[in-house]
Amino acid sequence: MQTLKDILSNYGYINSAQLAEINEHFPHMKVVIKWGGLPRDRVPAHQAVKLIKHIESKNIDYCREVFLCGKDCDNLRTALHISH
Repeated sequence: MQTLKDILSNYGYINSAQLAEINEHFPHMKVVIKWGGLPRDRVPAHQAVKLIKHIESKNIDYCREVFLCGKDCDNLRTALHISH
């Protein structure tokens, strides 16, 4: 729960440790991956971990950032009773 609050306080941006925790507890939560050159992907957390590892290990591209979309942030704030 604290991880979700930390993510929301950081405007939805997710670091690698938080992504691992989301993958463990909420594997179907969708996240957005922003690549260096490839189009963005919006995939479940469990798939994001594998996709980032695959793309970076093959030197296809690199992950610039991972974040929750605005609508998902708003829904989480509502569910967790957090004001903007």
